[in-house]
Amino acid sequence: MINPEFRRNLWLSFSMHRLIAMPALLGLVFLTAAFYGSASSARNLYSTATVLFTLIVCLWGSINANSAIIEELRDKTWDQQCMSALDPWTMTWGKLFGATSFNWYGGAICLVVLALSGITANRSDWLLDLLNLIAIGILLHATVIALNLHTARFETNLIRRGGMGWIVIVFAYLLFQTLAFPFLISSSSVLWWGMTIGSQKVFMLGSALLFMVCAIFAAWRLMSNALQVRTLPWAWPLFVLILSAYYAGFSSKTPFSFVGFFIAAALSYATLLTESNSLLIWNKLRLRWQAKNWRGFLADLPLWPTTLLLAFLFAPMADFTSRAGDGATMLFAMALLLLRDACIILFFSFAPNARRPVVVAVLYIIVLDFLLPFLFKSLGLQAIAYFLNPGSRMFFSETYGSDRVDLLIAGIHAAVALGFVAWRIHESKRREAGPQPGIAA
Repeated sequence: MINPEFRRNLWLSFSMHRLIAMPALLGLVFLTAAFYGSASSARNLYSTATVLFTLIVCLWGSINANSAIIEELRDKTWDQQCMSALDPWTMTWGKLFGATSFNWYGGAICLVVLALSGITANRSDWLLDLLNLIAIGILLHATVIALNLHTARFETNLIRRGGMGWIVIVFAYLLFQTLAFPFLISSSSVLWWGMTIGSQKVFMLGSALLFMVCAIFAAWRLMSNALQVRTLPWAWPLFVLILSAYYAGFSSKTPFSFVGFFIAAALSYATLLTESNSLLIWNKLRLRWQAKNWRGFLADLPLWPTTLLLAFLFAPMADFTSRAGDGATMLFAMALLLLRDACIILFFSFAPNARRPVVVAVLYIIVLDFLLPFLFKSLGLQAIAYFLNPGSRMFFSETYGSDRVDLLIAGIHAAVALGFVAWRIHESKRREAGPQPGIAA
């Protein structure tokens, strides 16, 4: 029996008019391309098919994939979807390929033209181009759905305004402008982890397939959470390790631990800014911990602590050649500053009747890290500016301070921030306990 979610999307996406209009319009475009200019018809058709596939599948398809979750929330049918009997994987691929089915209908026509024109023009790389385009299309669609599923857990208002998919759509356009055309006309080799890969297109295909699988897996995991299927938080740090291994392979001078640290830190900030960190969630985690319900504790744990822990694990692994100890010290200091920022966000999130705590926390972080240090530095008070932001020396090669002093100041920042969070928790417990009986004055 066909997937009911996929079938529902097919009914919504197709009509007799659309079935006829898509091949008719594409046929007119290809006919025009075949007789346009002095270049060979096969070459014109090949480039036209590539551009049209990018527009129809990668860009327009990403818009439709972005709407797959948004329209459910706008029409107030998402809760009904979550209560259906469909399992997470059925729901995932039903939306992934159902919401974009009309785009793949047009894309399939473009791929047929691409293959036939490539064979006619005696291009040996037409199959690589075809597979690359398919993998990139699925990658973008799955990423959009995963982002919206993640955001829908905490920010339904943002989803109703258009969701996070526009980030991927813009990225898709920039990716096509900066990467697609060079790859389609170049066949130079790629050096990765000391291996020479003979063609950029082969490497691009492997990369696209790797991240396509990651994106589909992420969409499935987040769909599982939406359908109340409990999962353990191992996939997010695993993705950090995959990204680290991928990007570290391009440079023989930058250690894997260094690349991994910055990716772990970046994704920690990404999840910190998009996940809910209300006191209710952390009280629930505290109760799970006290009951020694480790599986329940891990299932309810937000994503950012897993990558924050990974950042602290990467720090001692920093194996810089002549400054191994200093490199590890620097990364530890940066990890402590990351912990400080996380505590600032928690402090405002734990406030009673907190409204937009992340926005407020980010504003205070900007003031603490940039505005005040710049002000004191302009006044000639370098010591105060350095104390407020020891990271300025790391990034701007300041001669003031040292790695060990950075670590000490970052530790003070983290300790103070942890103290404020502990105070906020204490105050919340005191409010819950209510007024205590005392001695009348």
